[in-house]
Amino acid sequence: MKIKRFIAGSMREAIRMVREEQGADAVILSNRRVAEGIEVVAATDYDAALMQAAMRRTQTADAASASPVADGALPAAAATGDSRSAPAVSVPPPPAPEIQQLRREIGGMRRMLEAQVAHMAWRDLADRQPERMAALRAMTDLGLDAGLAREIVDDLPAGVDRERARFLPLGLLARRLVDAPKDPILEGGTIALIGPTGVGKTTTIAKLAARFAARHGTRDLALVTTDHYRVGAQEQLFTYGRLLGVPVQTAASGEQLRAALLRLSDRKLVLIDTAGMAPRDERLGAQFAELRAAHRPVRHWLVLSATTQAADQEDILRRFAPAGLDACVLTKLDEAARIGGVLSAVIRHKLAVPYLCDGQRVPQDLHAARPDQLVLRAMRLARSNPARVHDGTLALQFGAAHAGI
Repeated sequence: MKIKRFIAGSMREAIRMVREEQGADAVILSNRRVAEGIEVVAATDYDAALMQAAMRRTQTADAASASPVADGALPAAAATGDSRSAPAVSVPPPPAPEIQQLRREIGGMRRMLEAQVAHMAWRDLADRQPERMAALRAMTDLGLDAGLAREIVDDLPAGVDRERARFLPLGLLARRLVDAPKDPILEGGTIALIGPTGVGKTTTIAKLAARFAARHGTRDLALVTTDHYRVGAQEQLFTYGRLLGVPVQTAASGEQLRAALLRLSDRKLVLIDTAGMAPRDERLGAQFAELRAAHRPVRHWLVLSATTQAADQEDILRRFAPAGLDACVLTKLDEAARIGGVLSAVIRHKLAVPYLCDGQRVPQDLHAARPDQLVLRAMRLARSNPARVHDGTLALQFGAAHAGI
């Protein structure tokens, strides 16, 4: 075990020194405040050393029990110095359960130390930089994930005052959102809406079509459905088509889609409604292949519900990414208590959000989305649904990461 003592002005600086000199696997054994700042004692190779010590103890015990000599007497051959007649002694390896138990104990010790360091880093942030801690709490209240909240707070300039620390993080968050072209649906093209079941793709298609028709009329507009899986799915789009006065065509294969788009080549805007599929649905790849078979430039917009759990949002974005996503439409904002999670997801995947939906009305509940407006909406939701996170939870979420360990 290699142990070294570090002195630094803050806990964060001490952790950085440990990482730079001893690597990411180093473990903090102790810490305390001293005149110079923070004293940290760290060690490396701790589990290897303990494992070797345990093996030596086990080997010694096994060798003693396997020997026929009792009361500390030596074998005769050893006493006489005749090594030719001394039998070879085979020492078995230590039992597997003991090694597993030792690994569990070491893992528990490491988790305990990491939690202690996280709490120390959090307290250090609160004592030395209360403005940054307040900003971190504000970002958490929006529902942002821990990593993004930490990045935003780290980007605050040194010496930021309390007033700027209240509003500057909101601007930094807005800057991370990809800015979409203004009202891109009015530019026309061929756009396919894809996404999981139940996020509102068909209703969103109707809203987008109505928005285009209000500006350009229905002559240059057409709808196509490739959803031949759900009972009644095509009928829903046909109903919207009749209400809007636009044609609706069906396509059950890549060839049929190519033929339909060829017939509609004179239309300025063609919107394609696809079947909703779970991220792990085996047919998802076939859906992507069907869209590629159109042999025509098709933009793929992912429809994502703001009410989806953060882990599921990440899975959806990862599974639908092979389609080549051009943008993301957020739906069901009227049902969400927080939208920081979905904003974190689209920021990570660098997706623009041109529109958001917050109701079922066509087309009233479709709105053009801008980064600053999305951030203001997230802030209003957080204020109307306050849910303060306990300091202990914040420490575990952000303390260790903010300290750089």
